[in-house]
Amino acid sequence: MQIAFDAAMSRAGTGPYQRRLLGIFGLVWAADAMQVLAVGFTAASIAASFGLTVPQALQTGTLFFLGMLIGASLFGRLADRYGRRNVLIWTVAADAVFGLLSVFAPSFAVLLLFRFLTGVAVGGTLPVDYAMMAEFLPPKNRGRWLVILEGFWAVGTVAVALVAWALAVAGVAEAWRWIFLATAAPAFVGFWLRVRLPESPMYLMNAGREAEARAVVGK
Repeated sequence: MQIAFDAAMSRAGTGPYQRRLLGIFGLVWAADAMQVLAVGFTAASIAASFGLTVPQALQTGTLFFLGMLIGASLFGRLADRYGRRNVLIWTVAADAVFGLLSVFAPSFAVLLLFRFLTGVAVGGTLPVDYAMMAEFLPPKNRGRWLVILEGFWAVGTVAVALVAWALAVAGVAEAWRWIFLATAAPAFVGFWLRVRLPESPMYLMNAGREAEARAVVGK
């Protein structure tokens, strides 16, 4: 089955469709990078807001990365059972919602909860996003295209750094709220774009839904 699938994808090749997918998957890849890097850029501002030391404020990072660990393990398995598309939509939606709720956290304890849940969502998007992109590519093109996808991480890194720099120059109070808003925004766009994507043809084949897989590959 795998050999037949790879042959079909090789025959389909790459073109505008894959480039569009790369842009969509890359957007959320960049958004995830912004969420991860925001840990460092927000610590001092969070400490000032809630009367904490910077090491105490960095607990947001500890909870965030713990959430990522749980999310990657949990949603990777769920994607194999319930489909790449469904899991990716739900994780990107959770990323956007909990990221946005972080902006309005009234206390440090509530902020820790929201950052943990955001981390779970981000951890879930990364492996599924990567796998789904790979499953729309011919074997000979996967390595190069996935390296390009990983390059979007640098885009997100630069973006969140520029936001943090601009807020610092402007002297904005509670800059962490604006940084978390900036990191949540791309996830909302990514959710809207992902709703329009088809399911992974490889998943459909493995699930015995051959007719649907053929339709996706044909498209």
